[in-house]
Amino acid sequence: MVQAMERGFTLSQNIADKIKTKIMTGEFALGSKLPNENELMDDLNVSRTTIREAVKILISKNILYIERGKGTYVAAIPGLADDPYGFEFIPEEKLIPDLCETRSVIEPEVCYLAAQRATRRQLSEMEAILRKMNEIMYELKMDESDQRMIDQLADCEMEFHSLVYCMTGNIVIERMLPTIKKAIALNYTTNVYRRSFELTVTQNLHIDLFHALQAGDADRAREIGREHMKTMQEKTGQRR
Repeated sequence: MVQAMERGFTLSQNIADKIKTKIMTGEFALGSKLPNENELMDDLNVSRTTIREAVKILISKNILYIERGKGTYVAAIPGLADDPYGFEFIPEEKLIPDLCETRSVIEPEVCYLAAQRATRRQLSEMEAILRKMNEIMYELKMDESDQRMIDQLADCEMEFHSLVYCMTGNIVIERMLPTIKKAIALNYTTNVYRRSFELTVTQNLHIDLFHALQAGDADRAREIGREHMKTMQEKTGQRR
């Protein structure tokens, strides 16, 4: 019985590897819907049970994910976990300043590379994000307690910083995005941004960074990155 179970697992793992290969070669595109079970059974010549076990293996590795009522999809960035470093288990009073310190080491150089490598399309996307952020900021000046607007602003800031990281064209830097998004989310959920004035200061730095990126001024972009992170360290009570 044990041998039979081992054979079943080995076959499922083998099929999981074959599906992974199809993803790596582009046969199953990133972000696309996986063929249904019947199609996979025919393609890989195995049973439904084996297909399901193989899919479970790939889901556990964050290569595939399920959308209820829609089907199984290939992850946009396969293998990337939402919390790869176990931040969920670190107390926020320790995590927030340490994340900020980490960003202060990395982000200025990310801005430097982004200024050298940003494409016109990426700059257009950033400009659109900034316009949306300005609109949200205007609404927040009317009512600083509007949680819906605060949540939207947090989403926009994540998009903004994600785009800066993607502008580098460095795949390793891009894979750091879950960490950066976690840091930004914590800034909002723990009220690091307490008043619209503080949000305005941060937004002005975003706009300054955009102009530096647009001009291809890498040194200026790095300087703004440092200034931004210095401001964040002050807000989190970290002065090192």
